[in-house]
Amino acid sequence: MKESDSQFWNLVAGKLHNELSPDENALLENELEDARKQQLFEKGNKIYDGLKEVKYLSEADQSASWAVIGESMNKGRVRRISVQLLKYAAILLVAFISGIYAHSFLTSTNCDVQYAEMEVMYGQTGHLYLFDGTEVWLNSGTKLKYPNKFNQNERDVFIEGEAFFKVKPNKKLPFKVKTGKLEVEVLGTSFNVMAYPTEEKQSIFLVEGSVQINNPDGNKIGEISPGQMAIKTEGDPTIQVQNADPYFYTSWKNGKIIFNSEKLSDIAKKMERWYNVEIRFSEESLKDYNFSGTILRNKPIDQTIMAMEQLAPIKFKYEVRPNEKNVITIMLK
Repeated sequence: MKESDSQFWNLVAGKLHNELSPDENALLENELEDARKQQLFEKGNKIYDGLKEVKYLSEADQSASWAVIGESMNKGRVRRISVQLLKYAAILLVAFISGIYAHSFLTSTNCDVQYAEMEVMYGQTGHLYLFDGTEVWLNSGTKLKYPNKFNQNERDVFIEGEAFFKVKPNKKLPFKVKTGKLEVEVLGTSFNVMAYPTEEKQSIFLVEGSVQINNPDGNKIGEISPGQMAIKTEGDPTIQVQNADPYFYTSWKNGKIIFNSEKLSDIAKKMERWYNVEIRFSEESLKDYNFSGTILRNKPIDQTIMAMEQLAPIKFKYEVRPNEKNVITIMLK
């Protein structure tokens, strides 16, 4: 995209969201004297109007979350937690403030062990601290589960989705992340885990330190060093190790999705989780189209769509559906 076009689209986006200064408004008016840019502005305005009802990223409703937890307690769903409940409450407080929705407590068949489960809903991300001081970022559509004995004789957590861990060192008590297909064992390090249950591949990207990768039974199948990523494919008992750029695998926790010649089908999955929408393709061949770019979490989806339409030979059709996820269909121009 030309620098002048990039400036124009920034002005359009600012106009649609009432963010322009008087000088910027005057600059946009001058740009709109060009017939081509006037048409583009009208198109952008149409997209914006049609997507006003799309559910944008927002913070969790803290009062509603507390109400759900309170209702669960009143109905007796939480049992045999006693003193451990105080520890759960402490982490829940951090979780709610950070945009995480703790939707249930799960009690195992073993009466001595209970599990707390927290879920980050689609359209949100979360940030919290575990009892041992480990810092965790959770991406959209992610579930984190941990036992009430955490940090006593074990530091095991269970993950479905994507999370970035900055583990507090403890040489006597390894930290383990279990995905159902893999187990990541560390003493103290920073790494990213992507393990959505609906996807064929799971991956571990290491930023610093070292990690050991085990099978679900706890047997070692490999290890990686900083800057390396381990990939586990469904049906393959081994892992593939490759070098990777941390920018592409950890930037999501800073509010960015970055693509480097990535398939449009993979980008669509990430956009569905971040924007809480359903994305369809008018033609199967479009799924293999490679795309490079950056999506900012604090920008609404209409701005993302406008930018993508200018960078690729595609267009978007949108459908607002009451009480259901809105649908975006990607088509050829």
